[in-house]
Amino acid sequence: MLVEQILVVLYLAACIGIGVYASRKVLTSRDEYWVAGRRIGAAVNTMAIMASLASGGSIIGVMGYAYSQGIPATFALFAGAVVGFPLASILVARQLRNFGRYTITDFLAFRFPSPVVRVLVPSLIVIAFTAYIIAQLKAAGITANALLGIPYDTALVVATLVFVTYVSIGGMIAITWTDVVQGVLMLFVVVGTALVVIWRAGSPFALIAQATEVAPELGGLANPEIGSAVGYFIIWATAIPVIPHIVMRVFTARDGRSAQLSLNFAMLAYSVMILAAVLAIVPLGKIAFPDLADADRVFLRVIQSEFPAVIRGIAVAAVLAAVMSTTDALLLACSSAIAHDLLGDLLRRKASDKTLAAIRVASAWVIGILALYWALSPPELLTRFYTAGIGLLSAGLFVPTIAGLWWKRANRAGGLASLVAGAGTYVLALGGVVDFGLPPIVVALSASALAMAAGGLLGAPESPEMREQIAALHADAP
Repeated sequence: MLVEQILVVLYLAACIGIGVYASRKVLTSRDEYWVAGRRIGAAVNTMAIMASLASGGSIIGVMGYAYSQGIPATFALFAGAVVGFPLASILVARQLRNFGRYTITDFLAFRFPSPVVRVLVPSLIVIAFTAYIIAQLKAAGITANALLGIPYDTALVVATLVFVTYVSIGGMIAITWTDVVQGVLMLFVVVGTALVVIWRAGSPFALIAQATEVAPELGGLANPEIGSAVGYFIIWATAIPVIPHIVMRVFTARDGRSAQLSLNFAMLAYSVMILAAVLAIVPLGKIAFPDLADADRVFLRVIQSEFPAVIRGIAVAAVLAAVMSTTDALLLACSSAIAHDLLGDLLRRKASDKTLAAIRVASAWVIGILALYWALSPPELLTRFYTAGIGLLSAGLFVPTIAGLWWKRANRAGGLASLVAGAGTYVLALGGVVDFGLPPIVVALSASALAMAAGGLLGAPESPEMREQIAALHADAP
């Protein structure tokens, strides 16, 4: 395993090197740290957005989910993400880029000014994204254990130290540079592996036919715990327009048009990778390893059995790239939720630039270490686990954000009610306290929309000044 280990060490060292180099520029500037100076072009942002969403779940988790739950359920889940990209492009990309701040909390606190918004939104982000990070750490741990022979716990510690280091000191610039490399590496490994598998089988149709003959459930629709396939679809379709680590990418774009192009092209790249994974690699894994105890290991078993050491080393680097390209964005979003959203106003009034930089770094380390601790006893089926967390954000943020941008009757009362009703109902429905026989996200979004409508129709209308400011966000940038 020496070859694999050398390749991975070189890759991790490069990531840290990028963070150290970027730190010379970002630690003294909020614009550089949070949004890379708002100068990222469409081509670079396309790959960075794709890499941010294409997590360890997209390489490890999506294949494990398809292996255990079937291809139809998997496509229902990830089709939602594919639909979410154009929704984000149409509904929020230009408007939020024209808004020109740092986070989704900035917009919601501006649109519906209240201490509740300023505290509740970042709190939801930290809770949901910590769960997301835990899932990514598991992907890194089981990959290093399976293909490098490194103990799971040791791999977790090393991976966490690496990504927390370059995120905490390099900010969005370091994340953008590393994500571009990581996105290219992920596409190369997943699509390349799929092409080799298809070439050996003769065609993808022959491969799927053989796999469904061995395991008919691969072509069936299982019954997920979180909800139906429709529920998964809705979670991801509504998450992409408001999910913080994607929204922060919108803020890094040069302008609104660049943000829209980046989202649409990222959708194409993401779709190609998911299709390659589910329609080629998973069927081979089901044929070769029909009774895996941990479904999330199917990709690793295929790589281990079918490819030589150099390819295995590149595959490990690709999985770590998938893990870190999402985890670094999640970590920066959590850091912004703490250092900027929760503490920002107080810190800017009383703290020096050096103290502000130290708070940003410290908040990233706190979240990273907590996620590491919880990842030592990881959940099963990564995709199902972190989708539950993403559902919380969709339930709470989607309706207030979209209505706040597009509905003229949206007001402060409706925004607050919508945020609280959506997030609260989702938690109750997911926990089984409220059961309408529907997926939790459907119940939560319905409650959120009803609360927004009630507040908008019954509450005091917004001021003319606020309406003018929202209208300005829809105008083309000069």
